[in-house]
Amino acid sequence: MCRLFAQHADPLHLPHEPLCVAHNALRVQSHRHRHGWGIGWYDASGVQLRRGVMPAHADEAFAAAAREARSEIVLAHVRDASVGEVVEENTHPFSHGRWLFAHNGTVSRFRRAPAVRRALEAEIDPRYRALLAGDTDSERCFFLFLTLLDAHLGAGAAPDLEDVRRALSATVETVARLADRRPARPSSLNLLVTNGEVLAVCRRGRTLHVAPHIATSGVFAIASEPIGAGPWREVPEGGFVGIDPDHRVLEA
Repeated sequence: MCRLFAQHADPLHLPHEPLCVAHNALRVQSHRHRHGWGIGWYDASGVQLRRGVMPAHADEAFAAAAREARSEIVLAHVRDASVGEVVEENTHPFSHGRWLFAHNGTVSRFRRAPAVRRALEAEIDPRYRALLAGDTDSERCFFLFLTLLDAHLGAGAAPDLEDVRRALSATVETVARLADRRPARPSSLNLLVTNGEVLAVCRRGRTLHVAPHIATSGVFAIASEPIGAGPWREVPEGGFVGIDPDHRVLEA
């Protein structure tokens, strides 16, 4: 398993607190999820991404990146490697253009059945398939999501939250169709995405919580486990939640 965190907030709400010092901060969670970390955010030049392969609690670069990340949207991940070596190419978040993506879970049978990996890659647009750098199921889910989003939108169109929801739902459905076979455990697919405009997540098979109170607290946050005071509420299994640039929240 892994652990996710993201927030959409005024840049004055620094992510250093939930990432490093709050009760159950992501850095604390890294004692159980020790196989690398990543933090992504946006500035005037575009996407900024910092990643490391040490446990976040043992790597001062994680705390430095958490202090550096000043952005309306920040996404972070600590990894517990279920698929793939502990190398930077397999460390979340993954990025392409302005998109950042993180995954908590595992594609069923991906390690044991090469046919699952081949089938998943066959669903990815060749231009994205050529960009695969690591050997994780997660990176393949990312490029499958982009493939399905492009197919829905068409070239050059800007996605809204409903577009992203549909593409995430289609990603989960495609992976389940290709990978899930009894008696193997079904795929777990908590998928978190942002392009610096919209921020969205879907839940399948892992814990997920949201603090969607941007209208009152100034912060919309997503986390695998509650961090700090909240208030947090659990996203239902099979659920989706996201926020757009106008602070409209969509839950489905």
